[in-house]
Amino acid sequence: MESGGNSLPSGPDGVKRKVSYFYDPEVGNYYYGQGHPMKPHRIRMTHALLAHYGLLQHMQVLKPTAAKDRDLCKFHADDYVAFLRGITPETQQDQLRQLKRFNVGEDCPVFDGLYSFCQTYAGGSVGGALKLNHGVCDIAINWAGGLHHAKKCEASGFCYVNDIVLAILELLKIHEVSQI
Repeated sequence: MESGGNSLPSGPDGVKRKVSYFYDPEVGNYYYGQGHPMKPHRIRMTHALLAHYGLLQHMQVLKPTAAKDRDLCKFHADDYVAFLRGITPETQQDQLRQLKRFNVGEDCPVFDGLYSFCQTYAGGSVGGALKLNHGVCDIAINWAGGLHHAKKCEASGFCYVNDIVLAILELLKIHEVSQI
């Protein structure tokens, strides 16, 4: 899915910025349900605007690699990840206790492809961190990510997997945290 060049015009310092932009065309197909304020199709609309304005030619456009269970379990509990992998709209009535335990319901509903959605948005953020760590880019973009409300063992605030924590854990492999 690579597209065009991968740098933005020079900034005030005269240095071109290499941009890696993670986008999966399927991400706009996920649907939290009628009346829910979270609308993944907006990510597709944003991508269309970038294309329309000719910005994609200045970026390396990459389809994110789906995050694996082991990647998600670097922060999230194994049983929580297993629950996300297995829950579907068809099976949720049989798992009411688990739904409550993992805070999946009204704000964080079960929908078709839920786990795949989590794998995609987390994969984009971790992929961006990897590109930054390897010096492949100066800027990494993943409009599908930023779902930082998810906790270790539960969903929260429309977020199922905390891709920000996962990306930070990847960045910390290379970038040290200085003591204050």
